[in-house]
Amino acid sequence: MSIFDEIKERVTAYDVVTYYGIIVDSKGMCRCPFHNDRNPSMKVDKRYHCFGCGADGDATDFVANYFGLSVIEAAKKLNEDMKLQLRIGCDKRLFPKSQEQIMQEKEQAWKKDVIRAFNILRRDAINILTKYHKLLWEWKREYGPEAMNEGDANWHPFFVEALGKLEHVNELLDDLSFGDRTKQLDVLETYGEEIRRIGERIKQFD
Repeated sequence: MSIFDEIKERVTAYDVVTYYGIIVDSKGMCRCPFHNDRNPSMKVDKRYHCFGCGADGDATDFVANYFGLSVIEAAKKLNEDMKLQLRIGCDKRLFPKSQEQIMQEKEQAWKKDVIRAFNILRRDAINILTKYHKLLWEWKREYGPEAMNEGDANWHPFFVEALGKLEHVNELLDDLSFGDRTKQLDVLETYGEEIRRIGERIKQFD
């Protein structure tokens, strides 16, 4: 049941018309406040109807027209004046969302989804690079020659990879971990495919 239906069940047009000082005779007739009515032309009971100007409605409609309010504000005024103790302010049925509000909520939800997806990609990239960084250090220690000789062509490939990649991986980890959002996004866009390939490759070393 809506708030308006609850008001209809508890308050009649007669109740509000007399409450706001309009005199109703024994036949339920009164002068219509909505036009220059010299003789009573408004019939008032559960609803009101003017035979002169055609004004018609229930208690909420009367208050809205009499005070120049929206039906929502009229319901609030009735609730307060008649001490109905209805929870109008909490009833979302009285406050339908505008198209602008709906679009704003959709945009906010979309932004949250984008941020959530970005954070997942960033987290996965950091995990991959952290594992790779650890591997590179192990390879540098385990496969490095006892005496480094730039002319030695027999260095182990893992050792060579460690020498070539450690600094680069360090920079990527720093940017993803401590860079601003723009920098993090740039890293993922520029090196995302490379990081994905590294992730596939290092699975064999788990």
